[in-house]
Amino acid sequence: MTGFRLPPLVVDFGQLWIQAELRGAGGNGADGDWAGRAAAELLSRPQWAAYRTPDGEERLVALLRQAAVIARKQAGDSATLGFILIPSPEEGIKGMAAFSPVDLAGRDAARAWDDLLEQLAPELPGDYPPDVTPMRTRAGECRRLRMRYASGEGPERPVGEHVAYLWVFEDYGAAVIMTISFASLLEAARWLPALDELASGVWLQRYPGEGGSR
Repeated sequence: MTGFRLPPLVVDFGQLWIQAELRGAGGNGADGDWAGRAAAELLSRPQWAAYRTPDGEERLVALLRQAAVIARKQAGDSATLGFILIPSPEEGIKGMAAFSPVDLAGRDAARAWDDLLEQLAPELPGDYPPDVTPMRTRAGECRRLRMRYASGEGPERPVGEHVAYLWVFEDYGAAVIMTISFASLLEAARWLPALDELASGVWLQRYPGEGGSR
């Protein structure tokens, strides 16, 4: 174990997603107009053709500026990458998948898997035990966790779902967790294939001479 290093994570994403700006101003800041660039990317996709007008583009840029502010609040200080689920103008924004690195603090891979899974999905009494599913991705082994939660009080509380994907990269002394939440179980089930596809497109950009297996 060589200590914590940020894994060189790359995420290939399809036309349901747009990459969020988590560190810049999100509007007209020093990092450039992310909202304008993101709007141009969306407008190049067939499902956004009706917005290829000055008024449509203006409304889309305004929406994305608001989305950038919300994305940074949701991501917090730990996330390094974020992808907004925005499938079409009719659907709007469905949520954001945030990628956050975790220092393994000297733990080997086996212990790291156990510890992090316990932190993400503790075995608590109740009606909603977590579901853990192994997956293979371009970045290697991954575990998908689905955790239902009830909000509010009373016997008929609405139930939503947290979805997380966990990778352990022992060579880097780090793990990476991708998280997203849905207020509705129906929405979570509907977009789960899109989340699996996003997770499957995660890979490590290794350089010549760098060790480790993909």
